[in-house]
Amino acid sequence: MRTIIQALSLLLFSIFFVLATYKLPNWLPADIYLRLDPLLGLNAVFAAREIISRALWALVTIGATLVIGRFFCAYVCPMGASIDFLDLLFFRKKKRQGLKAQASLRKVKYFLLIIFIMAALTGLSLAFLMDPMALLTRFYTFFIYPLAITLINLILDWLRPLFQALGWVNLSHLHYFQSLYYMTAITLLIFGGIIILNRLVPRFWCRYLCPLGAFLSLISPLGLFKRRVNEDCNECLKCQKACPMGAVAEDPRGTHRPECIQCRTCAKVCPQNAITFPASLSLGGEYSKVDFSRRGFVYSLAGGLAVGFVATQSPFTLKQSKHQLIRPPGAIPETEFLRTCIRCGECMKSCLTNTLQPCLWESGFSGLWTPKMDSRLAPCDQNCYVCGKVCPTQAIRSLSLEEKTHAKVGTAVLKKEMCLVWAQNKICLICDEICPYNAIVFRPVEGYRRPVVIASKCNGCGFCEQRCPVKGESAIVVVPNGEIRLKEGSYVKEAKKLQLEFKPDPGDDKFILEESGFKIEEKKKKEKNIFPEEKPQPKKPKGFL
Repeated sequence: MRTIIQALSLLLFSIFFVLATYKLPNWLPADIYLRLDPLLGLNAVFAAREIISRALWALVTIGATLVIGRFFCAYVCPMGASIDFLDLLFFRKKKRQGLKAQASLRKVKYFLLIIFIMAALTGLSLAFLMDPMALLTRFYTFFIYPLAITLINLILDWLRPLFQALGWVNLSHLHYFQSLYYMTAITLLIFGGIIILNRLVPRFWCRYLCPLGAFLSLISPLGLFKRRVNEDCNECLKCQKACPMGAVAEDPRGTHRPECIQCRTCAKVCPQNAITFPASLSLGGEYSKVDFSRRGFVYSLAGGLAVGFVATQSPFTLKQSKHQLIRPPGAIPETEFLRTCIRCGECMKSCLTNTLQPCLWESGFSGLWTPKMDSRLAPCDQNCYVCGKVCPTQAIRSLSLEEKTHAKVGTAVLKKEMCLVWAQNKICLICDEICPYNAIVFRPVEGYRRPVVIASKCNGCGFCEQRCPVKGESAIVVVPNGEIRLKEGSYVKEAKKLQLEFKPDPGDDKFILEESGFKIEEKKKKEKNIFPEEKPQPKKPKGFL
């Protein structure tokens, strides 16, 4: 029964992951597993120093654990299910001797939990590094999803001649967009390492490293259902060997209650049927206490505070002002964004164009794995606003399409020394034609038509940067100048206050290209209908163009 429930939970997690797309209905919480994670919720609340409504879903998990016990790890957690299934696949026939230092290793997950909580209180979000939900979602986003799309497209290419012969037009032209992400190899190595550790003992990650499991184990002894062993026990120790969490004590009649995940494996293998899990209101017990030394507790507190301090003083912090990071539309102000974002990768997976990519050191250690826009790779589609809908902590606000349009992420800047028109006087209209808001127009400059950017019309979508024909770095790039980052309030009102207008104006730059390229003939300069006379500009100080 447990295996079936695990399979269904993993399937449900995968379905929600697949549904996190452009067509996601507003009523469907595709990020429900992330919302149910109490460690991620507490981390975001403590770091942001405010209540986050979507994080309150974690109270369901906490309440159920208080009533039932630590069932989440055995039945609901998709990471636990993945570990169990892959363990069955790779290590089923391997002999594992176990670890002698099991009691000491159990403390590691509690050390990590305290470090993460203390770091969150200093404003540094770290739980994403080892939280199972965030880890698995990133693994799905950066590896499983792109791999699945690749395989599906390969199968479609292989079957395409058959579809054409049968006259199935839609299938013969069907091709799914292939997404790619930075840091895919790193993500694969981390997940692979978690699985390889199972070679030592079953569920090594869950036993010794998982901070979410540590949090749940602190409250699980309060649950109603507890392991009981009656007098029929013959001390065969089969339950001790079969327990995936090592929760059976040296005396098989005893139980390390914080480690018990209610999987009932011990009861299943007991030849005497001596093990049951009746409901009981009794608390405590010989093996119910968490083995955590006072010295270790103090060291963990100091470690969390130290990490929070060092992260703001590390050499990588100096790079924060050196990179022109473009955050997704609707991202709250940077300081709050870094504190609230749990780095799950859900926004990157759901991105329609694949422009959202993970940061490495561009925003310092505190910005690791946070999403950024790579406009050279892809633009931000102006009809898509799904990233805010799937963000479980609202580090990216859930906006309507109109609000998202006015959530200016930056401004395009022309690099004249690289532009084909400015530097080489070649004919190129790509940035002008692709701009959805007509923020790029041609103006007469010293006898030539030259592209210029109207900052008040540019919302930083990045279409111009992505389509620029210059090889390598684009001749027009989006920088965060003029970005609008609001924690609350209307982007539309803020844009109006700043006198920004994001509407197309097709009649602004009409002209006819001739063989002379962009050079303006003298007689055409005088034609008012083509180029109205510009007002004389005041003289600029020496050294300014």
